[in-house]
Order: sequence, then C-alpha cells, then structure tokens
Amino acid sequence: MEWYPAAKYFTNALSSTDPTPGGGAAAAMAGTMGCALAIMAAGTTLKRKTTSIQNRQLLENSLKNLQTFKLQLESLIQEDAKAYDAYLTAKKMEANDETRSVAIEKSLWAAAQVPADTATTAVHCLQEIDKMKEAVAPVIQSDVLCARHLLKSAIACAIENIKANKAYITNKGHLLALEKQLVLLNSQENYG
Repeated sequence: MEWYPAAKYFTNALSSTDPTPGGGAAAAMAGTMGCALAIMAAGTTLKRKTTSIQNRQLLENSLKNLQTFKLQLESLIQEDAKAYDAYLTAKKMEANDETRSVAIEKSLWAAAQVPADTATTAVHCLQEIDKMKEAVAPVIQSDVLCARHLLKSAIACAIENIKANKAYITNKGHLLALEKQLVLLNSQENYG
C-alpha cells in the first residue's frame, strides 16, 4: 500500500502559503491518526488467537465506535477548510453590503464550531481507548499510548483554533456558547 504520497500531499498543503488547510485541519488530522492507531491496536489484538472471548467482545465494541469517530474526524479535516474559506469569502464582500456582517459572523461561528467538534470527538476517542486499553495486547500498548498523545494534541490544537475565531465573534449568544465549550474542553485537554 502506498500511503506516503497522501501524507506528502497533506503536509505540502499545510506548509503552503494558502490559509487552508491550517491549524484546525491539522488538529482533525492528528485526531484521525490517533483514532486510526487505536483501531489498529484493537484490530491486531482481535487477530491474536490468545485474545480471550471477554476481551474480544470489548474490543469489537470499541472498534465499531472508533471507526465511527475516525470517519467524523476525517470529515472535519475538510470541514475546517470549508469554514475558513467561507470566512474569507464573506470578508471580500463589498463593505456596503448589508449582508456582509451577518455572513462574517456566521462563518466565524462555523470556523469555531468545527474545531469544537474535533475536540469533542477526540475526547470520545480517548474515552473509548480507556475502555479497551487493558484488553489490547501488551506488544501494541505503545501504539495505544501514541494514539492518546495524538488525540490530546488534537484537543489542544482545536482549543487554540476556537480561541482564534472567538476573538472576532460579536454575537453575545455565540460568545457565551463558546466560553462554555472552552471551559469543558479545557477540563478535558489533560484528560487521562
């Protein structure tokens, strides 16, 4: 399987001078990689003949949940870029266009919500990993630990993106909602 070209494509896109993909997409990618490693650890353990029936059931349940979270995180990579692109489009609207300020506010709200969704999904992944980690074969425990580090990084990066967008949001309801999300996510950032 040739995976390197895809990795190179994404990292080249990140290192370009284009504004997207940026930190939010990188956060979602880190979360996706963490989730993928946990999936590999569960799947590899399930292939082992020595895995107990009890552990198999636990790992199969976790595997289903993690696969769902991985799909969510993968979609958030692109959603982050779309949200920021919408903001750039709104900013280019004519200054005297009465819909410009509404479009900017709406796009900033979306640009803050995508990383919030990324962080929340990463927290769910961490919780799922904690349910299954004792069932994973000892030889692959390092992959579980790496998965946790990547997911925690995804949360930290997503928080930074929420803060960056929050600084420009003027809607008081949106600001209050973001503050609540940040309090919750900051408590989860050092999860486990």
